[in-house]
Amino acid sequence: MSVLTGTTPMEKVGLVFISLIVLKITRFVLGFAYQHLLAPSLNMNVNFKKTGKWAVITGATDGVGKAYAEQLAGKGLNIVLVSRTKSKLETTAKAIGDKYGVETKIIEADFTDDGPEVYAHISKELYGLETGVLINNVGLSYPHPEYFLNIETSDPMFDNIVKCNITSTLNMCRIVMPGMAERRRGVVINISSTVAQIPCPLLTVYGATKKFVEKFSEELATEYKSFGITVQCVEPGYVATKMSKISKPSLMVPSPEKFVKSALQTTGIEGVTTGYLPHTIMVKFIHFGNGICQPFMNNIVMKNMLSIRTRALRKKTVK
Repeated sequence: MSVLTGTTPMEKVGLVFISLIVLKITRFVLGFAYQHLLAPSLNMNVNFKKTGKWAVITGATDGVGKAYAEQLAGKGLNIVLVSRTKSKLETTAKAIGDKYGVETKIIEADFTDDGPEVYAHISKELYGLETGVLINNVGLSYPHPEYFLNIETSDPMFDNIVKCNITSTLNMCRIVMPGMAERRRGVVINISSTVAQIPCPLLTVYGATKKFVEKFSEELATEYKSFGITVQCVEPGYVATKMSKISKPSLMVPSPEKFVKSALQTTGIEGVTTGYLPHTIMVKFIHFGNGICQPFMNNIVMKNMLSIRTRALRKKTVK
């Protein structure tokens, strides 16, 4: 006898509704388990060594960029470090070369500079290299949370954020990806931020640029999948770096080394990822809260950002 025999139409609708909810939850749990537990444990991520001889990393002398350079060198790739401070580039390149026994190359470039000269210089320096991996890591944020209209029009901060976070990503892809497309293999990792997925008032322009990186990466991944190129967007939460102004690592604020080790395990498995399971859980929690009452969650985030702003301004006043 059918389970639905004797049930009212409303009861049947309720059963269908419950079944759909159970199905959706099951799909979420299985997908989450595969992406974050099974696939990484089975080493189903990209074999970086097979992509090419060189990895190019922008913003490579500190924090997450430096950690990517070190860990890719540990996988046997030669490393090109791109940053604006020559002394830091030389020190980092020597340390990586000595420790991992790989070739290193440095390119001095300030991504906040105007004009095409910066990218012409980078293109010339990279010419002829078999670049298998590109890490677009260079980025710029606010010195502290601030209201949009409080930034003077004469202040170049917004322009510099756009140049570092958007223009650099576009142009580095245009320089490096033609070789990847020709060889039919390569990996591009564009570093965004969790602010691309969650509210970030008082960091409005920064958050908007990181959302651009997410959208750009998703469409580029679709365009060039048939060319053998993997394009990934990594959206970290707080990492213990100079940019975050957090020096002590914790569960929710990992060291750059711990974060990058986790993120590299997701390449080839997740197209858009936080790269770090606790950050993923945090984003899911905020999405859940937004689904219940978005104004309430926005208000909580706004209060937190105002608190950070107040502390930052107080420190500036003391100095």
